[in-house]
Amino acid sequence: MIVRWHKDQNYFIVRLYQDLVGDWVVTECWGQNDDEEETGDVCHTVTDSYQQARHLLEQINLRQQDDGFERQPDREEQLPLDL
Repeated sequence: MIVRWHKDQNYFIVRLYQDLVGDWVVTECWGQNDDEEETGDVCHTVTDSYQQARHLLEQINLRQQDDGFERQPDREEQLPLDL
């Protein structure tokens, strides 16, 4: 799952996924787009369960709303993999 927020030239993106060993990971990316360069940073948080990862995502969503960011429409499409 990917969730995006924007405010002016600032962006905040969260990706929630399960890694190859079964841990749920919340990756936060943030920064600023301007005409000269793009700046930003990344933080990864490993959680014990999907529920804990979703709770963290809910907390991030509230924080972004409080900071004046607007959530962007979902553009991700989940594709089934036949492995």
